[in-house]
Amino acid sequence: MGKIVFIKAGLFTTIQDQGRLGFVDKGIPTSGPMDESSFHLANLLARKNPDAACLEVYMGNVLLYFTENCQIVCTGAYAKIKVDSKVYGTNEIINISAYSKVNIATFRQGQWLYLAINGYFDSECIMGSQSFYQEITPLAKFRDNDILTFSSSSNFIPTDFSKVKPRGFSNSPQIPVFPGPSFSSLSKAQQHALTDSSLTLSPIQNRMGIQLVEKIKHSLPELISSPVYPGTVQLTQAGKIIILMKDAQVTGGYPRVLQLTSKGISMLSQLRPQTKFKFQLVMQKELAT
Repeated sequence: MGKIVFIKAGLFTTIQDQGRLGFVDKGIPTSGPMDESSFHLANLLARKNPDAACLEVYMGNVLLYFTENCQIVCTGAYAKIKVDSKVYGTNEIINISAYSKVNIATFRQGQWLYLAINGYFDSECIMGSQSFYQEITPLAKFRDNDILTFSSSSNFIPTDFSKVKPRGFSNSPQIPVFPGPSFSSLSKAQQHALTDSSLTLSPIQNRMGIQLVEKIKHSLPELISSPVYPGTVQLTQAGKIIILMKDAQVTGGYPRVLQLTSKGISMLSQLRPQTKFKFQLVMQKELAT
């Protein structure tokens, strides 16, 4: 077994896998990757089950020390990965020699990066998942000088065919959503303000949710506590627009006006505060195509 020493753990670095499924009735969030698309890509490039555990890194500035040889790949946010003196990019297999330091620089674009290993991370599986979540797992996030053990696979991945072109980050993205249960109760003007106007991400955001700058005045009543999911868009009584993310609660009493698609959650998670975007309304039949 090898070890990864978190010389600098960064702002919020965790382990995330497919999530903790089947425990909503007990009030336990799903958790899992903020950007599911990049998470799956990391595992596929590492030739693993697409739902296997990865390191999820927020905003970079992470320094790792590896005690054994291994192979890694990073996806998601656009960043430089420096292994000792050599610089790599995202979406390519990187050979790590024992006693090497891996520096993941502050991200140029995006917010979440996924590091998959050709092998597996040895962390505790609780309720069918290795995903970190405060109150359930021993760690809420990695801290400086923490140690994570890993096992490297004996199946070497050739590096000459492994690189995939990094995705671009749009300056004015359109986030796919479909109508929530309360959408039809909004006036046409309120619906237009939600789905046809530019909206702005506020600095108030984390793995539980993202708040927008804009507000929408409305007279919708509060609800009896109802199920909510990652990607549910809630409208508070004060008109605040809140998008629930992967660590959000499982019930809520605010009107549920929109629901992001899985792709929409991935796209939104990579947008930084003050970024402008639009919700793109899609119908159920379009989701199947």
